[in-house]
Amino acid sequence: MAINYTKSAKEIIKAVGGDENINSLTHCATRLRFILNDDKIVNKDEVNKIEGVITTMEAGGQFQVVIGNHVKDVYELIMQDIKVDDSKASNSNNKNKVGVFSRIIDVISSIFAPFLYTLAACGILQGLLGVMVALGWLDTAGGTYRILNFVSWTGFTFLPVLIAITAAKKFGANIYVAVVTACALVNPDFMKMFAANDFLNNASADPKVQSMITQATNNPDTMKLINDVLGIPVLSQPLDFLGLPIKMLSYTSSVIPIILAIWILSYVQRFFERILPSVIRNLFTPLLSLVIIVPMTLLVFGPVGSTIGGAIGDVYNFLYGLSPIIAGAIVGGFWEVLVIFGVHWGITPVTVGNYASLGYDTFTALQASAVFAQAGAALGVFFKSRDSAMRGVALPAAITGFFGITEPAIYGVTLRLKTPFIMGCIAGAVGGAIAGAFRSVSWAYNMPGIATLPAFFKSGHATEFIGLLISIVVAFVLGLVLTYVVGFKEEAK
Repeated sequence: MAINYTKSAKEIIKAVGGDENINSLTHCATRLRFILNDDKIVNKDEVNKIEGVITTMEAGGQFQVVIGNHVKDVYELIMQDIKVDDSKASNSNNKNKVGVFSRIIDVISSIFAPFLYTLAACGILQGLLGVMVALGWLDTAGGTYRILNFVSWTGFTFLPVLIAITAAKKFGANIYVAVVTACALVNPDFMKMFAANDFLNNASADPKVQSMITQATNNPDTMKLINDVLGIPVLSQPLDFLGLPIKMLSYTSSVIPIILAIWILSYVQRFFERILPSVIRNLFTPLLSLVIIVPMTLLVFGPVGSTIGGAIGDVYNFLYGLSPIIAGAIVGGFWEVLVIFGVHWGITPVTVGNYASLGYDTFTALQASAVFAQAGAALGVFFKSRDSAMRGVALPAAITGFFGITEPAIYGVTLRLKTPFIMGCIAGAVGGAIAGAFRSVSWAYNMPGIATLPAFFKSGHATEFIGLLISIVVAFVLGLVLTYVVGFKEEAK
């Protein structure tokens, strides 16, 4: 029987204290994330009994309701019946009740969750193109490949724009000003300036090329030709703003710079809205905001954000380099523990940053084993359990986990029975260690599952891909076998 999510949405609103108790509401891939005015009046037992609700939990100052794949449907139904907006989360009275780390996780999840599936779709398309080229089905010089290839990269090229939209909602900034700010960072004219600067920096390492450029500066015709070819006057003086030098960076696929920019934009916007007369406010608030934020991003927020993002990625990659096997065991063994508490979003900037700076990511490959291990553990419960109701939950949860969504398997089956969850973590650690031993990587952003395996394939890197396949098969089978052999205590009916 199909679940009546319209009814479930109304029951959730009532159980959390009604419209007046909901300060803000966002959602991630599987959970509704409420920030409430008064947590004490929530009827948690009632929420857990609502049809379609897998479980509830409190983390990071949020009351989280785990729904699963239909979370977006329930979110939209709830938003039809309540009068709040996402920007209230940034001004919540609950902020003082949570720590800085929890607030950071909340910000990251709110910003990335809405477009993760779109980004993953681009990653899968990249992987499929790689497979078809390797099989000889597509020619890289052909129009079909070239069109699909730039489509697959579009989500990553304009990632700052996607982030600007969700960050503006989170921080309460004007969405259109935020989008223009992000577009400025990936504007073709600015990208030409960056490309020209990069060309000159690389040329300086080659004495012959540097000599040719030096000679060209003394020949107006040659200099004009070079400028026309590259599209901008690259041989002019370095780019600056009001005499302040601008560090030339590429902001395509960047994460932290645009988040910092939109966060500051929200304060700049509120400042001008407060001091400007109403007759000029609508025009001059966006104007002054753009004139301040875009240059400040190029001068300050961009370089600072790039440094922070690079440092975070460098720390993980350094630790991975010390021992990929140990790193794999840790990630594979503890990833689902992070999922339980909803803090797994904290790794998203690291993985996205790796794709931008390295062209691949190791963490996602290690994480895949944890996903398949929990799916295997849930299937082990299906074969072992004598409870028909539990079997009815375990099989679809295992299938869902096989496609990368593990919350139904965790909350509905393995964590509920405790021992299967532990067996899944052990299996995930073994699989992660194998992936680390093969130095398996993901070549495009994805959420690990059977449908996203092409994103782990790249021609010329068969060993890493085979290692990934071995790791997830071992994790899945071991999770199933350990759960079946060790067993678990059945719940009383």
